[in-house]
Amino acid sequence: MSLFDTITHALFPGSASKKVTAPGTKSHAEMRKFVRVPQRMRGGFLWSEKLIAARPCVIKDLSVTGARIDLAGDPVKLSLLADGARLYFSTEKHEIPCSVRWSKGKSLGLRFEGKPRPPSHAYK
Repeated sequence: MSLFDTITHALFPGSASKKVTAPGTKSHAEMRKFVRVPQRMRGGFLWSEKLIAARPCVIKDLSVTGARIDLAGDPVKLSLLADGARLYFSTEKHEIPCSVRWSKGKSLGLRFEGKPRPPSHAYK
């Protein structure tokens, strides 16, 4: 599924089965402004001007406004990503400028700060 199909699916989810919750309470998914769509082994790279090389990652969740990624190898110091980063999608061959919203070990929560664009860096 391409990124654009994923975003379309997130905005117009159709008739997906919903988890049953107590009356009058909302689940975390219902409280979100945009739906997150779990991804299956979608690879990519995280890049920042302060990093020596682009870091390979697996994109775990994706929504219109951001993504949750798991980095390969050692965790990255957040100070290296403070000025912003770019998430490169290997399957779509484009990148999106983003900022780090949270981190937990090798997992990072990214917020998209722009639109997809052609890569500005050679990713390997």
